[in-house]
Amino acid sequence: MVRKPAKMYREVAKKAYTRREYMGGVPGSKIVQFEMGNLSQEFPTEVDLIVEEACQIRHSALEAARITANRRLMKEVGRSNFHFKVRVFPHHVLRENKQATGAGADRVSEGMRLAFGKAVGTAARVTPGQKILTVYSTPQYLEKIKDALRHAGHKLPTPSHLKVSVIKVSGRIVAAPKLVGEKVVAAPVVVEEVAAAEPAKGAAPAKGGKDAAKGAAPAAKGGKDAAPAKAAEEKKGPAHAKGGKK
Repeated sequence: MVRKPAKMYREVAKKAYTRREYMGGVPGSKIVQFEMGNLSQEFPTEVDLIVEEACQIRHSALEAARITANRRLMKEVGRSNFHFKVRVFPHHVLRENKQATGAGADRVSEGMRLAFGKAVGTAARVTPGQKILTVYSTPQYLEKIKDALRHAGHKLPTPSHLKVSVIKVSGRIVAAPKLVGEKVVAAPVVVEEVAAAEPAKGAAPAKGGKDAAKGAAPAAKGGKDAAPAKAAEEKKGPAHAKGGKK
């Protein structure tokens, strides 16, 4: 069996076929990842690759465009200086009525007209003006990013153009979650350090630790009992003084 040319699936025809629970054996998507580069930082410049016609883009074409753009960005810009994102997903399932090919196959492979066919791949349906690929970075790498996306656009079955826009960012770095074993642990929140207040006079030294804290409890208790004891001594004072005269 020979794969039919991709131009046969470029045009948008009929309804989208996406209910995979009713079909068996849909080939997996070739797209490896949808976000690349530095995912934990905000960038002020956005460059979008926008399609000009409505069409279907096969998953293999999207992966070819992604590889082309990502390879040039990694080489020319550097992983920590960009955030690359694929903004469409191949939901639509493509079907094909496979026929035998080769010498003398024209007699035995006519088959039915308008046969339902078998799933052979997936594609993303796009509309004119839709964003396909987006790169976030800084203005100093603008020309290199435009060149990378321009080469990626050659892999798509539709004319495309670039759009550059400026984003208002907060200036903070958002920490990405970390994967520890099989669990995702949230990144620590950075809190500004506040100067500690000066210790009060007469306070117990912090060197003692827990023992110092235990020793402070009886002292505090004794301090409460000290006030009544002092008052009793004042009352007894005049009596003893009078007895001394006798």
